[in-house]
Amino acid sequence: MKKFLLLTLLLSVFNSLVFGQTSLNNDVARGHYKQLNNFSGKASGDHAIDTLHFIYDAALAEKRLSLKPHYLTAITEKDFILPDMPANSAAKTKAELNYLMALQQQRTELDVKTSLFMANVYFNPRAKPEDANYKVYRDNLFFIGRSIGTWFNAQNLPMTAKLMATVWQDASYFIWTFKYKYARIRPYILEPALNNLEETNWPAYPSGHAANSYINAYIYSALAPDFSDVFLKDAYDMAHSREILGVHYPSDSESSRLLAQQFVSMLFKNKEFLKDFESVKKEWAEKAKEDFTTPSSVEKTTVETEACAKKCDG
Repeated sequence: MKKFLLLTLLLSVFNSLVFGQTSLNNDVARGHYKQLNNFSGKASGDHAIDTLHFIYDAALAEKRLSLKPHYLTAITEKDFILPDMPANSAAKTKAELNYLMALQQQRTELDVKTSLFMANVYFNPRAKPEDANYKVYRDNLFFIGRSIGTWFNAQNLPMTAKLMATVWQDASYFIWTFKYKYARIRPYILEPALNNLEETNWPAYPSGHAANSYINAYIYSALAPDFSDVFLKDAYDMAHSREILGVHYPSDSESSRLLAQQFVSMLFKNKEFLKDFESVKKEWAEKAKEDFTTPSSVEKTTVETEACAKKCDG
């Protein structure tokens, strides 16, 4: 715990120097995430329930971890410090399950529809231009912050799309590393009364959807600090959507936020990333604005509302 608090202090100092008063420096636990820290995460006794963990699939894990980082090649999991994962029998886990049950009781049709849509918002680092879903994946890189302008898209900001795609490659490696390290079972396994609306075949801790969303939010905030509140709200909503669906504990979301903070701080100490980031800043200086002209063509679009189930990784 002391080691984690020390890291938090060091991160705050570094982030102040790099980001000033932007979201990465000011984003802290709040609401139910903060309240849950009052509960103990330690096992409450010698319970068989604490032996339950996600069943490891070596072949699948090897495949997911075969795509190595591009920027953070010298970084390992030991360079990160995440909060200890709560034991299955812990008071904190029980409080989390009770919270998820309360969410289940209160979730509306709109909550469900929105959360299922957001379950499909992810980027596949292995996607190639010739793939049918390549454009969709690239568009998803701009889901966080989608309301800040019509210029905010992969077509208008190709260098930004390339940077974020590479960042997701790095992030995916570390997210999968921690998922398999902790092998946390999903909340609906511990609480049968929890009606999960998505099926998953990977561990829970940390949340991939949440981590990647916060990573996007922090990087975009460094590019457009005036919109940091928008970026953070979008990331928060993504994390919370995973709880609404009953597939993630709140501590999965919170650990993802902290992982994202450390990850982005490491990126901003990487020379190659900084070089690419400077190019993106120039792209934004030129293109991050509305032109208020009549579009050359208008296409009708449709959206899917089904969960990604076992199709996506997050």
